[in-house]
Amino acid sequence: MQLSKVWHRKTFAVQLQSIGSRDPRAELAQGIVSGPFGIYVGTAYNVGPPEVGAGSYTLVHLPSQISKLTLPRQGLCRQAAEEFATCDLAWESAWPFDVTGSKEELAKAKEIYYRWKSWGHRRSWGERR
Repeated sequence: MQLSKVWHRKTFAVQLQSIGSRDPRAELAQGIVSGPFGIYVGTAYNVGPPEVGAGSYTLVHLPSQISKLTLPRQGLCRQAAEEFATCDLAWESAWPFDVTGSKEELAKAKEIYYRWKSWGHRRSWGERR
């Protein structure tokens, strides 16, 4: 899959992780989108204006509304999305565990994730603690 070089502004839903005793919740985020990916200011725990998420941009898999990575700059999120898009996977799945493909392509996506994770703040979908 190839992402459009043009990202456009959109409001989309994201599933936020719980903090302490708070239950996981969905919120609307304003950000940019291209293909099955979105980027918003904030983290996997909070969506907010720049003063809340300063230096934190989160890459989201839009069909599942699940945060993929939180990185310090929007441009890094775009680069990560472009790399993920080179993987021949079923990105349209709304259930993250159903994003499927060949073993080689899944391994490629996993390698991309772990490489970018070193920049980031949180775990990806499907990764157990």
